[in-house]
Amino acid sequence: WCCMRRSRRSRTSAETSSSHLAEATSYAQGEAAPPSPDLVALLAAVNGDERLVESIERHRFGESAEALCARFARARAGSLPKALAMLRRDMERREERGFADLRAMSAAQVLSLSPSRDGSDGGALRDRLLGEWNPTGLLGRDYAGRPVLYRNFSRTRLWDVPLPLSALLKYNEWVSERLAASMGDVGKWTIVIDVANMGAVQCLHPTHLAFCKGLARTDAAHYPERLGRLLLINAPAVFEKFWNAFKAVLDPNTVAKIDILGSGPAVQRRLAELMPPEILPLALGGKATLSLAGLDPALPPSAPVFDVVATRSSRGSGIACVAVYDCEEEPSPQAEE
Repeated sequence: WCCMRRSRRSRTSAETSSSHLAEATSYAQGEAAPPSPDLVALLAAVNGDERLVESIERHRFGESAEALCARFARARAGSLPKALAMLRRDMERREERGFADLRAMSAAQVLSLSPSRDGSDGGALRDRLLGEWNPTGLLGRDYAGRPVLYRNFSRTRLWDVPLPLSALLKYNEWVSERLAASMGDVGKWTIVIDVANMGAVQCLHPTHLAFCKGLARTDAAHYPERLGRLLLINAPAVFEKFWNAFKAVLDPNTVAKIDILGSGPAVQRRLAELMPPEILPLALGGKATLSLAGLDPALPPSAPVFDVVATRSSRGSGIACVAVYDCEEEPSPQAEE
């Protein structure tokens, strides 16, 4: 890859080429783990397809080309044809659906792409999504350093949302793209989905099932190896039937990263194992108020309570305030380690 990028300096910046060269050199000097055989084979195959190389350059953003290919190599480990086919389909889909343009939009602009049945504009739809249909917020980071996205589907009734299913799936693509952008397109993320009080009609309604299957297909096809942990919390008893129908469309490796939790102390204990309780929404005992800040480029960057780096030590856990907005608490002694 390094040699190919160096030969194309007339079409890309010298900075981009040198970054690849630095990564390749670090492998040679032993400063980073050498690439796996699967990745070496995939990079060799990609280098033979100039169109694919150029598409990767358009859509990798803050991620190195090697790191992007590594995610697909891991997702289809042991099969070069499958990894290459998956990567090609992803890039083709990104070109067709304009993912690069999508991630530059605001939530209101995305929700305006399809006319609503009741004439609501994008801003009104955004406010109703945030306040009623699907409260969402970027909370902070968990103990593994991953960004934590919270989404509440408790009151979601898609048959009442005046948008076609395709528009709602497009909005979810935007959320995922903005989540990737929020972490510089590097690493994995943690997602907390709250389904408190969700009834049988919501769980088993054909529109909801189609929506969830669409989410699963999109995430599997376009964001391999991005999921660190998914926690479905406050799940009612009826949710088990929904989950049994839904998990059949998921990759077994993805299922292994998902926790299904009921309500009560077990939820709080599990969340506390993974992230600082302070970053959770107020309804879960934390201090965060939900907004699209940190996701929506139309909003000023901010943090729900404070922008934190979560740390752990032999004496417990702590919070280190980094870029403080409305933080009145001092970092704990443990966080300074």
